[in-house]
Amino acid sequence: MVINEIRLNEDSRRIQKAVQQSPQGQWTNWDNVLQKSLTWNEFWHMAPLPISFLIRSVYDLLPSNANLVRWGKKEDPSCPLCQGRQTTEHVLSSCKIALSQGRYTWRHNRVLQELAAIISIAKGETTLPT
Repeated sequence: MVINEIRLNEDSRRIQKAVQQSPQGQWTNWDNVLQKSLTWNEFWHMAPLPISFLIRSVYDLLPSNANLVRWGKKEDPSCPLCQGRQTTEHVLSSCKIALSQGRYTWRHNRVLQELAAIISIAKGETTLPT
C-alpha cells in the first residue's frame, strides 16, 4: 500500500513538472492538436527531415521568433511582416500580411507543381506541366 501511494505521488509530480515545461508538456494536453492521420507504413517510409519537421511543428519546437526569444537566442518575438507575435502557427498559416500577399497560395502552388512534375515523369511525358 505504501509503495502504491509513493508511486501515485511520484506520477503526479512528474505530470506537474511536464505541464510546467511548455512545449515538452504538450503531450498532456490534446485539445489543440491538429488531427493528422499517418499510417505506420507512411511514417516508416518518410525521410528524416519531414519527420523532424512534423514532430517539431506539432510540439511548437520550430525556431519561430517567439521560441528564439524563449530560448534566449533573440530579443524580439515579432513577425517581420506584420509585427504580430511570430509563433509556429503564425508562420505556417495565420500571418495576415503573408495571407494578403498570397505567400501561402504560392507555397501551395509550388507543392502542386512539384507533384505534377513527378507524375509527368512517371507517366513518361517529355514536357512538364507549367
